Amino acid sequence: MTVQRITSGAPWENKVGYRRAVRSGNFVAVAGTVAVDADGKPFAPGDVGAQTARALEIIVAALREAGASVEDVVRTRVYTLDMSPETQAAVGAAHLAVFKDCPPASTMLAVRAFAHPDFLVEIEADAAICG
Repeated sequence: MTVQRITSGAPWENKVGYRRAVRSGNFVAVAGTVAVDADGKPFAPGDVGAQTARALEIIVAALREAGASVEDVVRTRVYTLDMSPETQAAVGAAHLAVFKDCPPASTMLAVRAFAHPDFLVEIEADAAICG
């Protein structure tokens, strides 16, 4: 079985030893993804909804490169810094905007910290390509 490794070009991929996504057969795993801009800097500091939407854009691009689509996503894991109603609503709205026609199984959890203090959310996704 061929394994395809998709890089985002982020400097920490080689520094830490991972790839944005890995496809093995019809399964695609997308690593924890935070919201960064084209220069690799935190995107929209302070706005968890915008960060969620940006992280999902990055995930969708990795899925496409792996030959998958949003419709193939079977699970997401969303990590936030808090579970306030405002955070849940903002994250949920951005998630729904992407997955409204094909909702995956999903989990939202609060964690203590991310790799940079401006990151408010990190998302993982798994896809199973049909056909």
